[in-house]
Amino acid sequence: MRRDLALVLQGLWFRRWVSLAVLVVASLVVGAAATGPLFLRAASESVLRDTLGQSTTSGRGVSDSYQGPRTDGPVQRVTTQEETKLAERPVLARLLGSPVAALETTVSIGPPGPLAERVLLAWRDGACDHVRMVTGTCARQPGEVMVSASTSALEQWPAGLRLRLGSQQVTVAGTYVPLDVSGDFWAGHPYFIAYAGPDGPAYAGPDASGLDAVLGPRETVEAQGPDASYVASVDRQLDLDRIRVTDVPALEQELATWSTLDASGVEGQTAGAVVLQQAAAVIAALRLPVTVVEAQLLVLCWLVLFLVVANAAEARGPEVALAKLRGVGPGATVAFGLLDTLLLVVLAVPLGVLLAWAWTTGLARTQLAPGVPVVLTAATGWAALGAGAGAAAAAVLATARTLRRPVVEQWRRATRRVAARSWLVDAAVAVVAVVGLVALLRPGGAGTQGPLALVAPSLVILLVALVGSRVLPGLCRAAYGPTRRQGRVAALLAVRQLGRRPGTLRLALLLTVAFGLVVFGVDAWSVARSNAHDRAWTEVGAAEVLSVSVPPGEDLGDVVDRLDPTGDQLAAVSTATDFTRLPSILLMGVQPDRFTRIAFWRPDLGPAPLAELAGRLEVPSAPPVLLTGDRVRVAVDVPAMAAREVPLLVADVVQPSALGGTSPVVLGPVGPGRRTLEAELPCQDKTCRLAGLELRRSGVSLTTFRGRVDLTGMQVHGADGWREQDAFTHPDGWRGVSAGAGTATSGPDGTVLEVDSGLTDGPTWEVADHPVALPALVSDGVPEEGRVRSAGFGPRALALEPVGVTAALPAGGSRGIVVDRTTALRAAQGSVSRRVETVWVSADAAADAPRRIEAAGLTVLSTTSADELAAVYGRQGPALALLLFLAGSGLAALLAGGGAALTLHLNGRRRTYELAAMVALGLRRRTLLASLWLEQGLLVLFGVVVGTAAGIGAARLALPAIPEFSDSPTAPPLLYDLHLGPVLLSVGVATLVLVLTIAVSSAGLVRSAYVDQLREAPA
Repeated sequence: MRRDLALVLQGLWFRRWVSLAVLVVASLVVGAAATGPLFLRAASESVLRDTLGQSTTSGRGVSDSYQGPRTDGPVQRVTTQEETKLAERPVLARLLGSPVAALETTVSIGPPGPLAERVLLAWRDGACDHVRMVTGTCARQPGEVMVSASTSALEQWPAGLRLRLGSQQVTVAGTYVPLDVSGDFWAGHPYFIAYAGPDGPAYAGPDASGLDAVLGPRETVEAQGPDASYVASVDRQLDLDRIRVTDVPALEQELATWSTLDASGVEGQTAGAVVLQQAAAVIAALRLPVTVVEAQLLVLCWLVLFLVVANAAEARGPEVALAKLRGVGPGATVAFGLLDTLLLVVLAVPLGVLLAWAWTTGLARTQLAPGVPVVLTAATGWAALGAGAGAAAAAVLATARTLRRPVVEQWRRATRRVAARSWLVDAAVAVVAVVGLVALLRPGGAGTQGPLALVAPSLVILLVALVGSRVLPGLCRAAYGPTRRQGRVAALLAVRQLGRRPGTLRLALLLTVAFGLVVFGVDAWSVARSNAHDRAWTEVGAAEVLSVSVPPGEDLGDVVDRLDPTGDQLAAVSTATDFTRLPSILLMGVQPDRFTRIAFWRPDLGPAPLAELAGRLEVPSAPPVLLTGDRVRVAVDVPAMAAREVPLLVADVVQPSALGGTSPVVLGPVGPGRRTLEAELPCQDKTCRLAGLELRRSGVSLTTFRGRVDLTGMQVHGADGWREQDAFTHPDGWRGVSAGAGTATSGPDGTVLEVDSGLTDGPTWEVADHPVALPALVSDGVPEEGRVRSAGFGPRALALEPVGVTAALPAGGSRGIVVDRTTALRAAQGSVSRRVETVWVSADAAADAPRRIEAAGLTVLSTTSADELAAVYGRQGPALALLLFLAGSGLAALLAGGGAALTLHLNGRRRTYELAAMVALGLRRRTLLASLWLEQGLLVLFGVVVGTAAGIGAARLALPAIPEFSDSPTAPPLLYDLHLGPVLLSVGVATLVLVLTIAVSSAGLVRSAYVDQLREAPA
């Protein structure tokens, strides 16, 4: 036994390069098997992190609350109860972060009374670290509070003001802007109305005033007295860096009973169990596609291993024959021919696991969620051992033929015909492949939009490879005659070698499958990445979208114009969501010129380029009437007015403020005759806009108005005195908008308003600074009734006139509407309480846009990145299976190239005899080298051409049936066009490496023939 082992070791060293090749291939087989469980575990960790990270704060945390008087000690009660619950839930206790305690109560502003305005007074532990102070300092001392910048502007509460809140007098220490409103610290509490996130005003305060919470230290909140009703809460968030997939089952059980109201009155709240169930469902759905891809990769690796070991065994045939002639027993012969390969397989198991861990770690760091660990599990070990056993079985099967072959057959130099591969096997495999394809890809089949469709590409490629590998030898035999007649010796030798050698079929099959998988893998991954990019950019709208807080009195459009005069980097977009329709519809007011330069657009999304479509949003209209001053005069001439009482002329003035709205300015009665009406104007330090005029009754009696009102001039008093205001001379500058309001005719002498109202009508005219129906781009998913009217940026609905229907709109998808921002805000008449302001940023300005916006006095509340969202989509379950397919196809190309070069080397001895004989006959080295290059070149060319065609065909056939996302996106339409650039690049690189390897091997083979001319054994 020891002698046999020594002989095996000597043989390994003598054939060290061949042994190394067998060891590498066997290690790759084991590595391919171990990659499956390793990648599945890492992908599952990535899915878990992404699912939790994309959920709301309630979905990745827990909260406990108690409502009661101060005497109950609400904060301590909640804290104690939460600690008790965590003691019973060890996994949750280990994974939750630090607690954040809070106490809040609703108090009246000023003297108490039934009509007193109310606001939320709140303490949140550590709030000073999560706000940006605009003026003053953070409230830290008892009796101090801080108010949001929005509330300060609305209520005129500057820093230093003494303010009565509920039962106490407090001092406004400063004004703040909250940071990361939707982040973990605020935990979804309804503190902020003015600072809504990019999805709209998700926070609804308990008061109807629309004021943000007043924040203060705990002592200030508790000073409201024992009779006040308090709500105490403690919030904790899961640490996403510590949670593992193995924690999910226990976490689901522990979180399932958290949302209860216990005997102490403490109520628990969390949506974590639901989110974990969603993550578990995605992880479970990931197992099948990963298994399918892994199985295909493993089969290919085993095929290459079988080919390499078979060629290695065949190359040792003369040595086995010599051992038999010298009387070596069967057991020793088997050990001599097989034991070295088995030793290499045993050594390949740990090496394969190490390789699998290395490349899975590389995939995790570059393609999965940041910080995802790669964990060696028991499944990895079992997979590696199973692959090692399979490799050993392949070695036994591949070597058995050589060990059984008679001595005379072992020393035969060449065969006259290809050793036939059974047609029965090919036919059976072809039938199975066709039946499988039909079952998988037919409408409603098992693989339609399912992970089993990942089997289809391999079936297509295998079917083409089987047919092609049968065709190649026949084509070569057909070329015998032409090459012989034309005297092309190199071509004659090349086609005869391909036509008569047994390895031709195996190599042609292997190369075709390898290149087919490479083409499909690269194209599928490119298609998936492209669709993930297009979906993410369509959903976000631009490279980045910043949700911002705009100071009262500022217009975001003006700020953006100052920051980006060229219009190529920033665009102001106001959004409002129409929740009256299901699914909801997103209304977007955009700056058309900037929108077309910055928004993401794909040519197939609309009937025309975006610039042309957006240009239709701008229609001619009268200029706005802007008012800046403290008083206003209007010259009125009433030739006749039939009414029992003199009506009042009222101007509707839009003031710039955080919540918007119109202010009525009563100008005075409009009886018969000429007169000048004068009134105070609330626009001394700001620019207001005249929205319209209306006639109101001076009393409560019902009466009719019939007649005419001539408006001949307007003056506004400001810092420089009275100045004329052009308000009534623009043609078509006014229009009636209510019952009783007749036509409005404008000209150089002013505007004439016709009046004919009923008993209860309130005749109203508006400045025609916007169209009656706003031109709009609408997605094809918006229902017909939603295309003519939509909830606007306030309570007033907007009439729409579609000027283009698209398959999808940036940020709106298939349920979006785009209008001109300026005209839409004018049509809202200043009532913009539902407005969310965002800044869309181009890719080249994303790095410094937040800094520039902050420097302009705005606050960036949240940032949404299209590239980050695309990365998340690329890490979803189906896409991860395609990632594994791509990695496997690269390994397939490597194995195929190495297998072809190694086959040429292993057949070197037999080829050396033939080449040496040809040298003795007078053939030049150049001719022999050209024949070898042509032989291998034809083989590679066949594999490249047929494999590429098979891969493209498989992609066209299978990709529409392979899911790319965990859900079914409605927009934009998914595209499956061939990505020719990546495909050609990958095929070119693989071909170049393979050709260079074969060229070097061929040159070495010819050189050996010259050195060992006609020798019976190598030197």
